[in-house]
Amino acid sequence: MVRIAVIVVATLLALAGDLGGQYHPATRDTISLGRPSRAAPYFFRNLPYGSDANFGPLDVLLNKGYAISQTETGDRRLFGYPYGAGSVADALAHPVAAIERAGGWWDFTRKELLPLSYRVEDVKWWTNYTGHLIEGGIQWRRLREWYRSRGWPWAGFFAGVTTMSAAVLNEMYEHPSSTTGSAGTVADLYVFDLAGIALFSSGSVSRFFAETLGANVWTGQASITLPHGELENNANYLYFKLPWGPTRGSSVFLWTGIGAQVGLTFHRARDIDVSVAIGNDAKRMRVDPLTGEESADLTMSAAMFIDRRGSLLASVHLSEVQHRLVKVNVYPRVLPFLGDFGAWLVVSHDFEFSVGLSNSHWLGAGLGISP
Repeated sequence: MVRIAVIVVATLLALAGDLGGQYHPATRDTISLGRPSRAAPYFFRNLPYGSDANFGPLDVLLNKGYAISQTETGDRRLFGYPYGAGSVADALAHPVAAIERAGGWWDFTRKELLPLSYRVEDVKWWTNYTGHLIEGGIQWRRLREWYRSRGWPWAGFFAGVTTMSAAVLNEMYEHPSSTTGSAGTVADLYVFDLAGIALFSSGSVSRFFAETLGANVWTGQASITLPHGELENNANYLYFKLPWGPTRGSSVFLWTGIGAQVGLTFHRARDIDVSVAIGNDAKRMRVDPLTGEESADLTMSAAMFIDRRGSLLASVHLSEVQHRLVKVNVYPRVLPFLGDFGAWLVVSHDFEFSVGLSNSHWLGAGLGISP
């Protein structure tokens, strides 16, 4: 499998100059590259290829709402899953009780709200800031830009409905069969998800993250697979391309989500970026049945991403997570013979293969086949 992974990576690197077969240089002229306005499209530029072409409301619901289904302990069924609607309702209706069950206000503050504890089991604030505040805020802004590009009125409202629906779905998925609210749900839905929308309502904040920090969100080509109606190939990558001193031809690359990796981005001709990184994945998730507190076991992982102007063209992800040893994605309108379709392949440690397709007209949802 290591040899297969090396061959896949080498092939994609060789194709990097040709990926995006339907790209035309004139596309650059249709999108302002100068100083953007307060309402400029910072995170969704409506590019006709790659992850931009695959983006839509279903993309956010499936990738964000089912984020932890990527772990070995995740139940990837979409239908018949025991969603914890009662747990979310209890947390929203009785937030103080949920906080007291988790150890009281001091524990809630140092674990969930502020970076006051650095023990591995206590750094829930890290995922709150990265996953709910920044990633959630960027996704809201990105969706607002997507709705506006299609002429929707009240684009910010509909973007808010979509992102908050994904956030609620995420909490329901994380607490199956539970009717007891958790402090984490209180922090996520009442504090960080709403704060993210408020924060990225600012054009100055959005410009800073997009231009200075090189931040955006890439998502997997999430697909409903036959014959069991399971979700495969979903992922959420909040990434940064941070400029650094040694060379203008590269940047420090960092992504975080269900795991985190660090590496380098190499800036190539024709606006192509190739990013390579190594780090960890969440292998197993555990939820305390009394308090609803979550913890994770981590394992090694590595990845490579090829994008053009921030729109992801192709990616390879290697992981020790049982059901996704190798994951390969090529996005819509990248390879000419695929046309509007994107394609993906996932190989497990047991050498079981899952495959699927996405389409630029399917609003971010794909179809596939898995064992």
